[in-house]
Amino acid sequence: MKKTLTLKEFRKRYDTEEACLDKIFRLRYGKLEACPKCHAPADFRRVDKRRCYFCNSCDAQFYPTAGTIFEKTTTPLVDWMYIMYLFTTTRNGVSAKEIERTLGVTYKCAWRMGHKIRELIGVIGVEKLKGIVEADECFIGQKAKNMHRKKREVAVGYRERMANVFGAVERDGNVVAMLVSDTKSATLFPVIENIIEKGATIYTDKSTSYDSMPDKFSHDSVDHNRGQYVKDGVVHTNNIENFWSNLKRTIKGTHIHVSHKHIQKYINECAFRYNNRDSADTMFEMILSKLPEVKA
Repeated sequence: MKKTLTLKEFRKRYDTEEACLDKIFRLRYGKLEACPKCHAPADFRRVDKRRCYFCNSCDAQFYPTAGTIFEKTTTPLVDWMYIMYLFTTTRNGVSAKEIERTLGVTYKCAWRMGHKIRELIGVIGVEKLKGIVEADECFIGQKAKNMHRKKREVAVGYRERMANVFGAVERDGNVVAMLVSDTKSATLFPVIENIIEKGATIYTDKSTSYDSMPDKFSHDSVDHNRGQYVKDGVVHTNNIENFWSNLKRTIKGTHIHVSHKHIQKYINECAFRYNNRDSADTMFEMILSKLPEVKA
């Protein structure tokens, strides 16, 4: 049975502003044994009505949220933590409208909160994929030529409303996906060499983009155009296709529309949930641990 951080457990840990700020203080400064300013034994107390800690020896003040995504925000830290928690429990993402309704904040505030949390998720990396790896590309959006005339008129000057996304998934392991300018071999092969370990076996479809795969990889493929989806019981791209389905459900079902500028954030979010599908109980802490790495 998969472990998850239940709402009851979450509320025990982060039920007050003080508990949230204490957690952020520990993430920023670690377990301090001495004051960084006067080097006296650590003895800090919270400043009332401010997100600040005060050294009882030298009067130095420390603001744990300074320089983080929480800097200058008037939204309670409890609310921020709760939305982070929702990001780890949902299957298909959390929309800005849902954040707006849940917290009673403006849409602008809700939109910013969602993107700042996605920025935290975006710095959580994975190791190079190895072993058996499935690779494929997908297209998100709609070509301008396929739009209704009125929508096409609005889209004038907006190049093809379609995003090219390349992804690779390790069997029973992690997935890596990213925007690419196109799906030509010259574009995909450097990406493949960057995210997949030398000596891996790569399975793809029959796209000509994967012809002449670099010699450092073994390569085989299935021909979907001929109705071939599994070859020899092992060659297939079902796992990466499953990831694409989840990504498209998230974008089209939850968010309805996302701009090309921000689509990589949504891809990272979906990849994060996929990569931690067996460790849901630690997802929240993983996101929070990246707080010092993302600036306001």
